[in-house]
Amino acid sequence: MRISNPKKGVNHIKTLHTVTKSAVKQHDTADFLELYMLEKEKQRLMSEEVKLLHRLDYVQSRLRIIQNIYEHSSHLLHKNSGRNSQYGDLNSSPEFTTIQIEY
Repeated sequence: MRISNPKKGVNHIKTLHTVTKSAVKQHDTADFLELYMLEKEKQRLMSEEVKLLHRLDYVQSRLRIIQNIYEHSSHLLHKNSGRNSQYGDLNSSPEFTTIQIEY
């Protein structure tokens, strides 16, 4: 009867050569796996592109709305620029009106 030694011997030591050899890509492996992963990445990037285009459309439409608001409100900016600034002249009294409140 043989006595088996559970301890590993010198031949079980991993060297740089054996680690590098096992890490080298085998040329005879299935290339369809790599093609499958590339196809999945292509699908993911295409869906991401669609999402980005929708987001870009939203941002551009929002910018157009803001530009229209600026164009319609530009007369208010020019009208206020002729008067003294609200904070510039401390001696001028603000134009408040008083309203009587009935209880």
